Amino acid sequence: MPDSRLFLAGDVRANENPDLASLQTVFMREHNSVATRIQTTNPTWTDEEVYQAARQYVIAEVQAITYNEFLPSLLGRSAVGGYSGYDSRVDPSMANEFAAAAFRYGHSLLDGELPRLNNDGTPTSAGPITLQSAFFNTGVFNPSLPNHEGDIDPFLKAAATGTAQEVDLLVVDDVRNFLFGPPGAGGLDLASLNIQRGRDHGLADYNTVREAYGLARVRTFDQIPSDPAVQAKLRTLYGTVDNIDLWVGGLAETHAPGASVGPLFQRIIADQFTRLRAGDRHWYESIFKGDDLNRLRSTHLSDVIARNTSLTTLQRNVFFSTGGSGS
Repeated sequence: MPDSRLFLAGDVRANENPDLASLQTVFMREHNSVATRIQTTNPTWTDEEVYQAARQYVIAEVQAITYNEFLPSLLGRSAVGGYSGYDSRVDPSMANEFAAAAFRYGHSLLDGELPRLNNDGTPTSAGPITLQSAFFNTGVFNPSLPNHEGDIDPFLKAAATGTAQEVDLLVVDDVRNFLFGPPGAGGLDLASLNIQRGRDHGLADYNTVREAYGLARVRTFDQIPSDPAVQAKLRTLYGTVDNIDLWVGGLAETHAPGASVGPLFQRIIADQFTRLRAGDRHWYESIFKGDDLNRLRSTHLSDVIARNTSLTTLQRNVFFSTGGSGS
């Protein structure tokens, strides 16, 4: 697709699907709003000074939302502890197990449809679109095209209202057979790509990584998932538990108590985000003080969405579904 048909962002993948593009747009609007407020209170500042101050504030909002809402909803309330200050001894770099396996858990969450809902939660007249037709399809925001809404609100309302798929070994066909393929044709298989990426990166097997992260090795297939059918498929494909690919084994695990992922992915993700925060000398709780810090700590993603859209009926924590149809 020509770049002229894509939204300008720091990474072209901001256009990968309408839900992602909608969230990117919300934070772009938030940045502009914060910049306007800063410029009003600091009229002598240069454009660059205003930009950097707004950038720092919006980064802080993202950090607060990630640690106060997103991570507890994914890992459980106690998986990532409180902030205890910057530690120069901590290495915040990305673990291979995190980047090439654990944080790809989300590919199991995807639904085959992207619903579009009105502010009151009813479906829009245009209805949902299939995920396979949504890849890099910015035309869904063009009101001059048939069956398109022309705004981000319906996608955000549906994403906040609906329920994601379970984190497990099931992945919808839209990313199994049609990923990034031209309309009406086949595409890539994201599950296969994830497995092969882990091998290309030299990731250790599932059992070895469990041991490295302080978990006991499993001895039999029935110690991983509780579903006998999944156990049988893993046994047929791998023969022994010591052959299981990390991404596959992590997705197959029965979820940890209070979490949306199994114990291994919970531990890998918690470790990564704990180190990212402790090893960041620019972490927002070290920089902001007083009212600004209190405001940031109390920021919800629903606040940011409400300030930058026409949506008025979002629940306080949009990481938990209200039970409607959505993805």
